[in-house]
Amino acid sequence: MDGRRVRERIVEDRVSEVLREWEEYARRGNLRVRGYQIVRGPAGNTRVGEEEEDEFLIVYRPHGVLYHHSLGRVSKFFKGLIEGKLYGTRCPICGTVYCPPRAHCWNPDCRAQPTEWVELPKRGRVHTFSIMLFSADAFLDQLPFILGYVQIDGAHTALPIQILAPPTHVWIGQEVKIKFRGERRGELMDIYAVPIPGQKPPEWSCLHRDPRALKDLERDLEKVYKFLEERFGIKKDDVVKRWEEALRE
Repeated sequence: MDGRRVRERIVEDRVSEVLREWEEYARRGNLRVRGYQIVRGPAGNTRVGEEEEDEFLIVYRPHGVLYHHSLGRVSKFFKGLIEGKLYGTRCPICGTVYCPPRAHCWNPDCRAQPTEWVELPKRGRVHTFSIMLFSADAFLDQLPFILGYVQIDGAHTALPIQILAPPTHVWIGQEVKIKFRGERRGELMDIYAVPIPGQKPPEWSCLHRDPRALKDLERDLEKVYKFLEERFGIKKDDVVKRWEEALRE
């Protein structure tokens, strides 16, 4: 090597417009304080109703970051999402299939053996899941939603994925189909899962075997629907319609 840097060649560019829009925002969001408030509120470790009051300074710092990073040796997986395909990787020694993919096998006996790409079917089973009644800002308007781990058919690991269904209609072991959103950017949010119709929850399902658990969940869901309408103007019927459309697509 003569010391010169080997530069990448752009094969496809879908970011120039994004850079024009967001680079200036990221530059301005540099964490410097832009404003403040002085408030009075309870202070000290005391009983409720017996708190002392004090003044507190609250500062406001805009934070703008435009990340760019390579997806490296697993880029094919994310390119596949853009193309409407689901890829995993398989170890040629032990046969373990990874989805999400790994560039090298994690089996200690295989000594970091490079894996091979395989295309996987767009279906699997729910390995575990959480019902999200609150979330980070980016997903608030999608509440309530189910964050699941789905074991894709033929794979030995589980893929984190959003499951679009009523929260009371999902259980461990449920068969699901993997679907692709219309506009895709090469991220896990390009895909989601929906339950395959005609299934019934097993007797051992923690949520479905206890009527009190279902009642508690439905009560909490109503609070989420109220929050959505007050914050975003999204009505309960809009949420139900979103689930119904996902099942029909």
